[in-house]
Amino acid sequence: MKMNIQETKQWYAVKVKYKSEKIVIAQLKRKCIEAYTPMRRYTRRYVRKIVHRMVPVLSTYVFVHIDRKQYIPVLETEYVFGFVKIGKQLSPVTQEEMDILHRIEGLDENYVLKEVRYQTGQRVRVNNGALFGLQGIVSEIKSKGKLIVNFDSLGVALQIEINVNQLEPSTV
Repeated sequence: MKMNIQETKQWYAVKVKYKSEKIVIAQLKRKCIEAYTPMRRYTRRYVRKIVHRMVPVLSTYVFVHIDRKQYIPVLETEYVFGFVKIGKQLSPVTQEEMDILHRIEGLDENYVLKEVRYQTGQRVRVNNGALFGLQGIVSEIKSKGKLIVNFDSLGVALQIEINVNQLEPSTV
């Protein structure tokens, strides 16, 4: 099988075992391989305490910045299942898509709600915040001014709960 990894470094998505993203990143860093997965703050309230954790936004995915000679060391890493491919070809993740992933981590913002009615299936555009300019489709309408929006630009269906005042109808 012919590898289509470039001699220069590019970002690639790697599929890993469930709940092992942090372990895989630590192992890759020990091998001097740049690895990243977007994280978000998760708060769980118990009777006697409140626990704050950082959990992956995209469960079971780690992104690696590698060249041809680092391909095999990534595959040899414990809990790594393989590279994400389109057909039989490796598909690099563009820098623009990596920038979007970095912006997703900053979604813990609160906004004042405004009265706008959206429909399921309606195309929308993010008009402020960390995901500014991103376009998606409303997949679910929740209570308290929240919508679930699908963003497909990464080649992975990404659903994000977002405040309606961060959206505007998209004309494209």
